[in-house]
Amino acid sequence: MSAPDDAALAELARGLSFAIGRTNRRMLAATQGLGQGHLNALATIYRSGPIRPGTLAQLEFVSAPTMTRTLRDLERRGLVRREPDTRDGRSILISVTEAGEHQVLRARSYRAELLADLLARLDPHEVATLRDALGALERLATIEGDPGDRPGGRRDS
Repeated sequence: MSAPDDAALAELARGLSFAIGRTNRRMLAATQGLGQGHLNALATIYRSGPIRPGTLAQLEFVSAPTMTRTLRDLERRGLVRREPDTRDGRSILISVTEAGEHQVLRARSYRAELLADLLARLDPHEVATLRDALGALERLATIEGDPGDRPGGRRDS
């Protein structure tokens, strides 16, 4: 199988962006006022355990000032707490509170139920296609680095 050309990749990117974006917006109701960035950061903290803010910013592909604002909001809501890093007194670690853990688990559950309901409305061939694509989609979600960093990559702002 040959590699898709730039036009085919651009068309696929537009289609995926639309489909993923629209599906994601449907799931935002589970966040009770938390934006996608806030929920993503909270879920990463939950998954990773205590984490430095700079490391979290890198994992979430946001700037340090953006992460600082996000963490301040999450802390104000009682979803995360700051603790001194015992290995480096100059640093802090962020961990999820019990309320934060509850928020992550509730959002995950709601989103999974919503997606299951939507998947049930597709025909079996469409479900099989999505199942077959799941590995590639998971890989897509975890590719590190800025897309503009790839060889021959360009940054469209």
